[in-house]
Amino acid sequence: MSDLFTWREEADAAKRVAQAEEARAAAERARRYAPHGEVRARQARLEAATRAALAAEVELARIQAAGRPE
Repeated sequence: MSDLFTWREEADAAKRVAQAEEARAAAERARRYAPHGEVRARQARLEAATRAALAAEVELARIQAAGRPE
């Protein structure tokens, strides 16, 4: 990382990845133990949480790649 602001941006992105992954894991647990009438709704929440976690990881990778010398 080239400067303090870039480092902070990367740290914030890493924090968002951790939070998104934690939310995804919670949604996965909720889906696993869903009562019959809740399965579809909880599956949709799990899919949304998975997309959010992947988006956070992509953003972190973009920030990290921007800070690498070529």
